[in-house]
Amino acid sequence: MGILKTALYCRLSKDDMAQGDSESIKTQKTMLTQYAKEHGFMVVEIYVDDGWSGLNFERPDFNRMLDDIEAGKIDVVITKDLSRLGRDHLKVGHFTEIYFPMKNVRYIALNDGVDTANRNNDIAALKNVMNEFYSRDISRKIRSSFRARSKAGLYRCSYAPFGYRKAPDNHNKLVVDGETAWVVKRIFELANKGFGVRKIAKAFRTEQVACPSWWLHTRNEKDYSWRFENPENKYEWAPCVIRGIIGNPIYLGHSVMCKTEVIFKVGKYRNVPESEQIRVDNTHEPLVSQELFDGANAKIQSRRRDTRNNFVSIFAGLIKCGTCGKSLGLRYWGKDKHHIYVCSTYAQNTKACSDHRIFYEDLYNAVLADIQYHAHLAFEDREKAVALALKMNAKADGNKGKNNEYRLKQAKKRYEEVTRLFDRLYEDSLSGRISNENFARLIDKYQTEQEKLLEVIEGIEHAMQEVRDSQKNAVQWADLMAEFVGIEELTAENLNLLVERIEVFERTETEAGAEQVIKVCYRFGGYIQERRFKATMLIRHGRRRKCPLGKGTGDGKAPSVS
Repeated sequence: MGILKTALYCRLSKDDMAQGDSESIKTQKTMLTQYAKEHGFMVVEIYVDDGWSGLNFERPDFNRMLDDIEAGKIDVVITKDLSRLGRDHLKVGHFTEIYFPMKNVRYIALNDGVDTANRNNDIAALKNVMNEFYSRDISRKIRSSFRARSKAGLYRCSYAPFGYRKAPDNHNKLVVDGETAWVVKRIFELANKGFGVRKIAKAFRTEQVACPSWWLHTRNEKDYSWRFENPENKYEWAPCVIRGIIGNPIYLGHSVMCKTEVIFKVGKYRNVPESEQIRVDNTHEPLVSQELFDGANAKIQSRRRDTRNNFVSIFAGLIKCGTCGKSLGLRYWGKDKHHIYVCSTYAQNTKACSDHRIFYEDLYNAVLADIQYHAHLAFEDREKAVALALKMNAKADGNKGKNNEYRLKQAKKRYEEVTRLFDRLYEDSLSGRISNENFARLIDKYQTEQEKLLEVIEGIEHAMQEVRDSQKNAVQWADLMAEFVGIEELTAENLNLLVERIEVFERTETEAGAEQVIKVCYRFGGYIQERRFKATMLIRHGRRRKCPLGKGTGDGKAPSVS
């Protein structure tokens, strides 16, 4: 039969860590390596996913192992037990009963006595179900623990709300932030006087009041360096942030927790009904009185009005400024109240961004033309569409997957060499062949190099995984686009299915006409190409502007590539 090329797979989740060293990666490696040696298996690779849940099958090294199986590099897969492979009995069953046999790969789970080379593996199905029950139980216990802590009034969010800090001696307790609390109080005072959220934002910009994200950034709690490259953004308040502060009962001294929860096995969050949320009163010092809170919310609510003509934008939440990244807000133009999108940053402060605006008709036609073009391409020539997506994403990523296999091999080789040098140094130190001073110096040197090598290895592996993901995503994108060949109309449903975001860039306007560029970021595909189109002119007569809207601004031709 020859020597069997063997893969050892190890996995450890945060839940498993509670069981101590018996489940550790080191223990798994030792056990599997010893078994392979005793049974004459040739280990070609050890795959490790440390800190990954058994319910998640999008693990980096697990997928890398599957890629190597597809490439014919592996004959045998060995794990400590079935739960290391995963805790979803349906998916684990798929691999043990269908995938591995189909690929002629033998699977062994040591502690569970499972070996697909034998026919008597009935216990495996029962073990899979038990592992999933275990995971469900853990999930239920974690959720119960969270709710219990919430009922006790313990604050559990990653960041303290604006106006508060986490207590130095207790991160589950909120204390008033002396530097920002006054801003929160002023927001409520202004709202109670009849100021709308946009007017409050304008007042703060004039007074140069720093926004919440700037405080998070300067305190190294969250990285917003990309945003504050423009110093003007320090004082840019998003109206939705102000509205969120006004409506938050946290400023009354009350905690409302468990607003969202993770859906088991799906890994996505869902909003929890208000009746199931946990509210605990008087958990911390309030910043505003009940009277001020109610008055501010009543004033803000009274300012809200229905959208004119009951117009509902199908692009809601998708349109972003190509320069500052902020959303484009819906406005109305001219006597006929034509719909136009304007950069929200520019609308509040002309110095913070440039004049990005686009007419609804222009945007609609350009996006429809872009989807029609790529859907037709994917339907007629799937391979060409996949190649295009791969090419554009590789261009955007700077070909970061290039020569990574060689670089990874060299980095791992050097890491092993440094590890061996460590062992020799300890032997030399114990035998007295090296002085304590030289020992300390060399240990420090090699330890620094080892840490840098680990960072390099992690970075390369991450880049390689992104390349693999890009390839899978390109195929998914082409398959998805092909389903929409012949599309004639855009709806909110099909837009949200196909598109993640749409970036709008500044128009170029001359007497001869106007041009504008949009970039559509597709789900799975990313930014494939930019679309350049003839935009509706903004004709200026002194201080007055007219908007002669024409029909059909998308040219329907293949988009240009920047």
